[in-house]
Amino acid sequence: MSINSHHAIFPLDEAYLKERLESLEIDLRQVSIRELNRLVDELSNRFDVEFLRFEFGVPGLTPHQIGPEEEIQFLQDKSHAIGTYPPFDGVPSLKKATAKFVKNFLNVDVDAKCCIPTVGAMHGGFICQSIAGRLRPNSDTILYLDPGFPVNKLQTKFLGLRESSIDLYDYRGDKLIDEIERIFSMGQI
Repeated sequence: MSINSHHAIFPLDEAYLKERLESLEIDLRQVSIRELNRLVDELSNRFDVEFLRFEFGVPGLTPHQIGPEEEIQFLQDKSHAIGTYPPFDGVPSLKKATAKFVKNFLNVDVDAKCCIPTVGAMHGGFICQSIAGRLRPNSDTILYLDPGFPVNKLQTKFLGLRESSIDLYDYRGDKLIDEIERIFSMGQI
């Protein structure tokens, strides 16, 4: 295993990292989210380094002040919204803002009626799987890029769909694109 820690941007001691991986019996090709979380906690404490945390869907980023300010303003202006269920297809102003965000961030035009607000990634993923897994009669398989969140695969099973996965440890760049195209060419995704 080659770990590049010779740059100041990555201030971890290579020997220590290798020793911890061995002593914790962690294989980075098959590491679980909990193992990775434990390792990153330890490295963060040992080297006084902050990491962006995505292993449990909580990045650890301090939100920009505009976010909380806008939430407070919304609750003050529309206090009736607190005790009211939103429409099933989403709050129109939020749907419009989502379409605008997608255009500004990704330069992709999306009709606001196609923006479906969810209560989180788990909910959104579940809905996406249930739709994608039934769009075409022969497409009953969800493709995952691993390492990922194992609960999403449980959702796939719950929905009666099949799953396929690509381990990103083995596939990067053009090799990843080729593997995705190979799997998609089978017509089951």
